[in-house]
Amino acid sequence: MSRTKKWLSTFALVILVLAIALFRSHVTPSPAVQATSPLAGLPQSNGAGFDRADGPRTFSFPADFGPHPNFQTEWWYYTGNLTTDSGRHFGFELTFFRRGLIPPSLQTQRASDWAANQVYMGHFALTDVAGNQFHAFERLERGAEGLAGAQSLPAYQVWIDDWRVSASGKDSYQLNASDAGVSILLNLVDTKGPILEGDQGYSQKGSDLGNASYYFSQTRLATNGAIAIDGQTYQVKGASWMDHEFSTSALSSNEVGWDWFAIQLDGGTDLMLYQIRSPAGAAVWSNGTLVSADGTKQSLASEDFTIKVDSKWKSPHSHAVYPSSWTIEIPSEHLILQIAPYLPDQELNLSFTYWEGPVKISGSRSGQEISGQGYVELTGYGNPMNGQF
Repeated sequence: MSRTKKWLSTFALVILVLAIALFRSHVTPSPAVQATSPLAGLPQSNGAGFDRADGPRTFSFPADFGPHPNFQTEWWYYTGNLTTDSGRHFGFELTFFRRGLIPPSLQTQRASDWAANQVYMGHFALTDVAGNQFHAFERLERGAEGLAGAQSLPAYQVWIDDWRVSASGKDSYQLNASDAGVSILLNLVDTKGPILEGDQGYSQKGSDLGNASYYFSQTRLATNGAIAIDGQTYQVKGASWMDHEFSTSALSSNEVGWDWFAIQLDGGTDLMLYQIRSPAGAAVWSNGTLVSADGTKQSLASEDFTIKVDSKWKSPHSHAVYPSSWTIEIPSEHLILQIAPYLPDQELNLSFTYWEGPVKISGSRSGQEISGQGYVELTGYGNPMNGQF
């Protein structure tokens, strides 16, 4: 996921449900919709008519940075750890989700310019470690009249209103988002190129055919720019990570959520791991990728690594109990990592509830001390992510 910043899930369902409400009202959700759960009484989709991820495909860049409307769900997931020259630390998340309402083969011309075949949801979050503050925002919009969209030509960009990521040159991008006095304006440069996750970009999420996504990452994006909070602007630099996935699938009935780790070690090694959990908390599917400083990729199967929970944290908002520190071991690499969040409370309480935030990393590799930073996403601890379709 996600992000693993990710697999078709309640993310997609929330977009679909709210889009249906928007489509029916043409402007905003009706009072009846606003007064009830967004899931109540609304139709659900099994993805009929959309393509499914059922085996390796050939990727082409930069075209594959753009949208894939033949698949029902897609996301572009940016996270990063940034600091000022004085050492003040920030983490950010900027995510765009696309949901197809109608398969391309069934789309017809409609009279209204507001009619949409795609809908979008965005999440923007900022962690201010020194200020002990976590800010999270959400936007939902139809893919019509330029309100939201994604494209690969003439240049890659994804946007919802004034939240936007866009190509600014070869292997370089600009991120821009603001809400309620919190904003980012960041420049990113890819130093390794796209990394195809799983089997040549085919990322299995379960044993059922089509329970998978097409997934690539940019694991080391050199970043600089500005962060503003309540009128104070900070010049920052650091490293970001991007995940892009597209699929038409859902978690299996024995899968309720996932833990996703994006790790950037100081020596230039990057590590992505995920595990999908059963209702009892056991890992029923897991995978990973180790990327060396020169961009060489090594795939990791479930037996190649372990993830041990060392402590837990209970949310005062949702009362969900999340893991809050971990030990990760990869014996073949003689790698042991201890991972802890910069702040314990980084729970996003938006259309759905999940935990995601920057983490600090220490440990050893072949007996030598090692450190780094990363991002972790935890879903399904408050509400299961399966059974929604």
